[in-house]
Amino acid sequence: MTENEHAGATPAAKVTRPPADPRRWPSWLRSFPGGHLLVLRAFLGVTFCFAGLQKLASRSFFQANNPGSIQSQLRASALTTPVGHLVEPAVHVAVLVGLLIAFGEIAVGVGTLLGLYARVAATGGMLLALSFFLTVSYNMNPYYYGPDIVFTFAWTVLALNGAGALSLDAYFAQRADERAAAAGAGALPVETTAPRLDRRAAIAKLAAASFVGSAVVFFGGVAAAAGRILGPKASATSEEFPVAGGTTASSTPGSGAGDTTSTTVAPGGTSGAKGRGKLIRPASAVAVGGAAPFTDPFQGIPAYLVQPREGAFVAFSAVCTHAGCTVAFVQSAEQFQCPCHGSIYSASTGEVIQGPASRPLPAIDIDVSGGNVYVTD
Repeated sequence: MTENEHAGATPAAKVTRPPADPRRWPSWLRSFPGGHLLVLRAFLGVTFCFAGLQKLASRSFFQANNPGSIQSQLRASALTTPVGHLVEPAVHVAVLVGLLIAFGEIAVGVGTLLGLYARVAATGGMLLALSFFLTVSYNMNPYYYGPDIVFTFAWTVLALNGAGALSLDAYFAQRADERAAAAGAGALPVETTAPRLDRRAAIAKLAAASFVGSAVVFFGGVAAAAGRILGPKASATSEEFPVAGGTTASSTPGSGAGDTTSTTVAPGGTSGAKGRGKLIRPASAVAVGGAAPFTDPFQGIPAYLVQPREGAFVAFSAVCTHAGCTVAFVQSAEQFQCPCHGSIYSASTGEVIQGPASRPLPAIDIDVSGGNVYVTD
C-alpha cells in the first residue's frame, strides 16, 4: 500500500476542455485579433458604399427644385437646426457639397471593408454621421428614432480599435514585422496595438490608398453616368412636390412660381400684407379645397398654397417640423402627410393632427391682389 493509499487520498482529476471547433464561425472570428469587429465592418462599409453610390446615381439628388435634393436638404437644415449658420454657406455650393458627401461615403465604406487606413476611414464615417445627425435628423423626437446618432457611435468602435483581422492595415504591419525580425529587431509585443510600419510598408500602403481612391472616383463616375442613362427621368422644367397616392403636384413655368421680381401689391389683399411681395402664381391656379406647390422666394424652401374655402388662401412651409422631410398634400382628407415618419397636419391651419411632430407647419405671409398671390417678406 502506497503512502497516498494509506492516507486515503485520491489523485486530483485534471479538467481539460475540448479544442474549439474551427468550423464554427464564432470561434474562427475569436481566433483573430479584432475578429469580432468583422460584422460591424461589413455592415458599416456596405451601408456607406451603397449610400454614396445611390446619391451619385440619383437624378433628383442634384436637381435643385426637387424636395429630396441636396439643395432642399441644406436649405431646410439652415432654417431648422442649431448649426444653420454653418450650413448657410454650403447652400451656395450645394452640388459640390453633395459630391463631397457621396464620394466621402464611398471612400469611407471601401476603406472600412478593406481595412485600409481603417482608423482614418472610421473617423471620417463618424464625422459624416455626426454632421447628418446635427442637420438632417436633428429634429427627430425622441432622438433615438434617428439612425445617424447610432451610426456616429458605431463608428467610434472602429476609430478606437482599428480594423483588426483580415485587413490591409494588418497585412502591411505584418510584413514590416517580418522584415524587422529578419533584420534582428524582433517583433512587437502582443500587447502593442499600434502597427509598426517601415518605410517600405508605408510607401506600399500609400500606393494602395492611391489605387483605391482612383477606383472610388472611377466607379462613382460610372454610377453617376448609369443613373442618368438608365434611371427614370426627372422633370427639369417643373417644380414637383409629393402628393399622397403616387402622383405629384407641379407648378409649370409661367405660373409665377418662384418669381423673383418684386411687385407692389395694391391695397385690399386678403391677408393684411405689408404692401410689397413676390408673385408666386395666379389665384385661379388653386382649386377650392386644393393646394399648389411653390418655393418660398425669400427662404428658398418648399411650400404649399392652399385654398380651404372659396376666396380664402393660406400658405405653409412644406418642411416637416419633425425631421425636415417634405410633406405631401392629400386632397381627399385636406391634410399634409409626412412620408418619413407619418406626421399629419391640417391643410387649412397647419396644426399637427398626428405625431411624432409636435410643432405646426410654419405659416407663410401672403397677399392676394389683382387675381394674383404674392409672398410678403
